[in-house]
Amino acid sequence: MRPNRSSYSVIQVARSITAILLLLQPTEANFFSRVYKPNDGKDTDTKPAPAGARLATGPEAQVGSIIVFDNGIPLAHLANNNKIPLVGMGVGNLDHNLIPTLVAEALQDDQKTFLIDTARASNNEELVAMGVLRGLSQKKLGPGEKIPIHIVTKVWYTHLGYERTKLSVKESFEALAPLLNNDKLDLHIHLLLHWPKCFDNIAWMNCKEDEASLPQYVKEAGPDPTLNPDGAWKESWKLLEDVYLANEYPIASIGVSNFHLHDLEAMSSFARIEPHILQVNVWSLLYDSHLVEYCHKHRIHVQVYNSMSSTVMQPEAAPRAFHHIQKVALEISNQTGMNLTPAQVVLAWLIQHGVSVVPRTSKIERVAENSAVVLSNIPAFSDLQVETVAHAVEAYLSGDDLEQDIHVSVTFHAQSDIVLYWLGPNDETRVALLRKGEIFNETTYPNHAYRSYDAQNKDVFVDHLIKANFGEHEDIHVEL
Repeated sequence: MRPNRSSYSVIQVARSITAILLLLQPTEANFFSRVYKPNDGKDTDTKPAPAGARLATGPEAQVGSIIVFDNGIPLAHLANNNKIPLVGMGVGNLDHNLIPTLVAEALQDDQKTFLIDTARASNNEELVAMGVLRGLSQKKLGPGEKIPIHIVTKVWYTHLGYERTKLSVKESFEALAPLLNNDKLDLHIHLLLHWPKCFDNIAWMNCKEDEASLPQYVKEAGPDPTLNPDGAWKESWKLLEDVYLANEYPIASIGVSNFHLHDLEAMSSFARIEPHILQVNVWSLLYDSHLVEYCHKHRIHVQVYNSMSSTVMQPEAAPRAFHHIQKVALEISNQTGMNLTPAQVVLAWLIQHGVSVVPRTSKIERVAENSAVVLSNIPAFSDLQVETVAHAVEAYLSGDDLEQDIHVSVTFHAQSDIVLYWLGPNDETRVALLRKGEIFNETTYPNHAYRSYDAQNKDVFVDHLIKANFGEHEDIHVEL
């Protein structure tokens, strides 16, 4: 069932996804062709270039976001021919007490989530390192075997400018020091600028207060970036280029987060190395088609954060859209026996388009659900499923729910006099009184529950669990 959306919204979604797919595939590929291609061991690509390779923007670099499999997990080729896992875990602003345990769990063989996303401003890089070491201690490695660990960290807007960024990078690597030169790790650091500047019009940013509250040694390291808001980040980028090319640290890529198209265009006028990664929220992915097109043209890999909190974590914001995603989850669950959640469907939809994801969670069971092993085992979506999820996600972000809902239709057949109730989470709601031989047609959803009571004796009842999927019909013959 295709959702009925406005042509403008559909075009916006289509343009964005088209741009990403073009980035991934030959031009003759079908519009919604799948991009997963298991590594058959015959990969003739050149080996990943050293972190400081000056070919980073040269003709020998790979086109970004081509998907390959390594050790059973999907990775994207970056423009410098290094790779980054498509599935990661975000730990920014998580309860510090949880981070080591969650990170350690993510690294285990049944999950293989080898990408951790954090930031200097989160003040938890030490805890990420602790979690990695704890996770390693729980694994049995063969002689000479190394685990590939990717860590994305970022320079906060208070530390923009060459010298302040230099200080931030130094502090990040001091925090991650336990992981450096570890013979059990193949460590890859992806270093980003978190924001191009502090924005006075963003409610939670307090530019003057943030500057005033900095330690004195930071203030002395370099000038206040708010005094040069359009130039400070450019000096920061020069620092990242210098650190990347120096090859002192295991920096696999450099990039930016929350940058706009005009920032990237400005960068192209002076940068020696264009960003390898752009981290944005899912809104930018769907609505800023020019930004996505620029990333395609310049081989910048797109990584998405906030993909859950702005969509399926708020089903009440767009209930009809949520039902359509549920339908896709049920279809694939029936196909595979995986029992997928709507969140997993959205994450899989992104990674199957070559967009890496870093969902954040404080629950250890969610770490498993959103792991690289689980998400990479979800089969390729059909064209209709791809469209359905695109429409549904767009509905969440726009605040304009889908016009058409989907249901299960149920017919209850009374074999005796009964009173039918719907069973809610905390109580039951009377639906209908049916006399013997009568039928009652109900519109409901998969896995909803009902109870039929004997009309004369409420101690006699039978429960019904709706087994039909969205768009299907179910007959229930009530016998007491």
